[in-house]
Amino acid sequence: MDNAKLIFKATETYLPTPYSAYYYGCNNGIVYIVYSAPYVTPAGKSGTEFFIAKHEEFSYNIFEDRIIQLSTKKTPMFNSLVDKPGLRLTVLKSYKNCKSYEDAEELLEKWISDEISKTLGSKSKDKDSLPE
Repeated sequence: MDNAKLIFKATETYLPTPYSAYYYGCNNGIVYIVYSAPYVTPAGKSGTEFFIAKHEEFSYNIFEDRIIQLSTKKTPMFNSLVDKPGLRLTVLKSYKNCKSYEDAEELLEKWISDEISKTLGSKSKDKDSLPE
């Protein structure tokens, strides 16, 4: 992945899922979480839904390759502390057509690229709108 680095894999997670959760530090400072959970539709169809979420309690410093707890601005000793009871996250996107964590990682990479492009685009628009 160009825009993110796997910083922790929780094989047993505090998230509401029996499956693993993958935590990625991104070059935009955000810690993203990729996880999956089983689902069943009212019609009885079942499958696995993959989620991309933003961790609300940690950021990532790509230059120092470390996580930072947002509430204290301190660096925890272990990256595994990103997976904890009651962690706060925001689900950004879910995919029911995704088949594997490898596919979900590709979707995360695309999501991050799109977000970076939006940010760069808005900064360019802001720059263009400044008076001379």
